[in-house]
Amino acid sequence: MIATIAYFVLVNKNENQTPSLPNRNEIRYPTIDESQLNDDLSSAVGIDYRNLRKCLAVKDFESANKETKSIFEKISYMDITLTNPDPQNTKIPRIPCTDIFTIDRLWVKYSEGRFGLSVQFIIWKDIYLRLYDEKEEFNRREKIESSHDELDFLAQSDAFRKFYDIIGWESDNDRLIYQESAPKGHLPAIFRPSNALHYYIMVRLFFRLMSCLQ
Repeated sequence: MIATIAYFVLVNKNENQTPSLPNRNEIRYPTIDESQLNDDLSSAVGIDYRNLRKCLAVKDFESANKETKSIFEKISYMDITLTNPDPQNTKIPRIPCTDIFTIDRLWVKYSEGRFGLSVQFIIWKDIYLRLYDEKEEFNRREKIESSHDELDFLAQSDAFRKFYDIIGWESDNDRLIYQESAPKGHLPAIFRPSNALHYYIMVRLFFRLMSCLQ
């Protein structure tokens, strides 16, 4: 795996001043020789993944996240700025597996396993399964009848905050950390963390990823 380490240079820096965090306009990322990068950039619908790869290769995670959101809108035919971009629940199941895999593969590779859809899915799945089993055991012990759909809904709902806590998202704002020091699974943030409906769409994307893997 080729790892390109990103760095930044502060412009107009005065050594006598108290150091401060640079703003985005003061960050300079290294150039890369894309001919030296060996990645499968396959797309079932003609998406060019070279810009996403370039952003990830130099650890420009903010630009990579924006590019991922733009690509996702193209492959899903969704406007993710809407409160509910998939009201009929029909668009996520039609996203090509090839493109889901390419997006995930690039994020996982260039974050060295810290970020990616599959990373998020594994974290969420562990939380969800634990909650599902706990609720199923409680209902069995207390002789409460419940269907799989009921347990599934309750486990998904309760996993919401626990999942956000682990990956470092907040339900009342959309602030993100575009650094390797961000919690594991923090990126990509395709959907808005502050929108509860977006959480459930993201869960459907996890299930789509799982169906692609089968």
